[in-house]
Amino acid sequence: MFASDTTGQEVHVASVSSWAFYERHFAHARLQHYLTHTGGDQSAAMELYRWNVATSGAFWQSLAYFEVALRNALDERMSTRHSAFERPGHWVFDDARELGRDADGPGHHRQPYKDIAEGIRRVRRNQKPLSAGQIISEVSFGFWHQLVSRRQMFLWPDLAGAFPHAPNRNQPTIQRPVAQLREFRNRLGHHHRVWSENVQDRYDDLLGVAGYIDPDLKKFIGQRSMVPALLAKQPWPA
Repeated sequence: MFASDTTGQEVHVASVSSWAFYERHFAHARLQHYLTHTGGDQSAAMELYRWNVATSGAFWQSLAYFEVALRNALDERMSTRHSAFERPGHWVFDDARELGRDADGPGHHRQPYKDIAEGIRRVRRNQKPLSAGQIISEVSFGFWHQLVSRRQMFLWPDLAGAFPHAPNRNQPTIQRPVAQLREFRNRLGHHHRVWSENVQDRYDDLLGVAGYIDPDLKKFIGQRSMVPALLAKQPWPA
């Protein structure tokens, strides 16, 4: 049997829906988790694999909105703090040496500045202007988690203002869901299973923190997300 794919090319449906095809392209070891979970039913395992990919992609879409909004909110508060101390330049360069720059000697940094240094390397490698905005766009999600972590508690009184709609000003209210999202994001990045995780809780974490930044941001993300619809159709729940 043949059918046309989205490019108009003929595809042999039987071959691409076979277990052999999946094993060839997606790895026997990876698929064994799906096969075991579905009780050895190959058709169900393939369906679960497709659902996993679709749900991961949908979550990335929501994360794309959330991550940029989070870093912009924290950047704004860090900039306000920087100005209050009447420091020149931009906070991301850590001239005050409070984020770990040169902590172990010139050019030998500690976290969280290590992530900034890596962002600077990426900007230079891409031959982009070494501006604060370019650097911030290259800094990993883990860096923003570190800013709201207990290790950087000295920043929290100022960073709490990035979440004006949070139920309280307690640091764990933000740190815990952001930490969970960081770990979940790493699973997505490595194309791991998400059906074995509590995707609903992670989605609630994302919307929750988004709402603490701005209720309209939470609404914006929620209205565009495909995650709820996919969760409602999850085959073989964990």
